[in-house]
Amino acid sequence: MLEVPRQFSQVELWVQAALCVPPYPEPPEGSSESTQVFHAGRNYYTLCLLVWFLSHLLIIIGLIGAHFILSISFPQMPEWARITCRIAEWIAVLAFATSVVFTFFSQRLNYALRWYIVTDRSLRIRTGVLNIQELTITFSNIQEIRVSAGPLQKFLKLADVEVQSAGGGSKDGGGHIGRFDSVSNANAIRD
Repeated sequence: MLEVPRQFSQVELWVQAALCVPPYPEPPEGSSESTQVFHAGRNYYTLCLLVWFLSHLLIIIGLIGAHFILSISFPQMPEWARITCRIAEWIAVLAFATSVVFTFFSQRLNYALRWYIVTDRSLRIRTGVLNIQELTITFSNIQEIRVSAGPLQKFLKLADVEVQSAGGGSKDGGGHIGRFDSVSNANAIRD
């Protein structure tokens, strides 16, 4: 099994067990001495939380706007419509509160369960929380390696490493593409 520095909290381990997600992926083919483990950069988690916060802020603004519009039209509504609207508002607020907790923890798990493992012969990329995806590419099949970063990634000192392989059986003749998303050591991974 892979020896890694990443530690999981008890809650994360419990959720992983409940979802049947193994916390550590198996290393790909290659000598165990050459195994290197990479993760998304710490700023990637910060970026994910920022996007999470802004999206939930927009939802809150929408809920407040809907409440304001309903409050204006309340005097013209019959009693049964007012009760129905209040029940719908409470259901929306409870659904939002539940989703806040669930999506916040899924951001943390998305960051924690993102693994990039490189050996002397191949690489393995594992991503996802509810839908685990693993991609293994042998070095003999690699055709191209690209390092790219958008303006926000540059500001956060992150970059993406894209590895394109030959084969894969796609209709356009292209191969598989593996992405090391938002890593802080893109040049070391490329090398």
